[in-house]
Amino acid sequence: MLNFPKKTLKFIKRHLLRQQKEVEKNLKEVSEDDPVKSPALAETSEPGTDSYIADTHAKTVVLEQQLRNAKTGIRAALLKIKNGAYGKCEKCGNQIEIGRMLAMPTAQYCVSCSKKKFNPPRR
Repeated sequence: MLNFPKKTLKFIKRHLLRQQKEVEKNLKEVSEDDPVKSPALAETSEPGTDSYIADTHAKTVVLEQQLRNAKTGIRAALLKIKNGAYGKCEKCGNQIEIGRMLAMPTAQYCVSCSKKKFNPPRR
C-alpha cells in the first residue's frame, strides 16, 4: 500500500463513486437524446434536417466515447484502491503526488512523468 492517509483515500473513493454514478447517468441521457434513435426521425422531411441530425449524432458519438473513457478511468482507479495500488505512477512506479490525486483522482502518472509523456522534448 502506498503512503496515502486513510482519510484522504476514503475521500477520493467517495468522490470516484459519485463521479461514476454521474457518468453513468450522463451516458444514459446522451444515448436517449441521440436524434438517430428517435422514432420521429422517419417523419422529418424539412430541408436541412438530415444535416442537423447527422451533426448532432456525430457530437453525441464523441460525447459518449468521452464518457465511456471517463467511466473506464474511474473503474480502474477504484480497482487500484481496492488492490492497494492507488496512486502509483504507471511509468516510474513512484507515488503520485497527493495533491494531484485530489485534483485528478484518475491520474495514472506523476507530474514529472506526465510532463515527459505529453510534452516530449523539442528537437
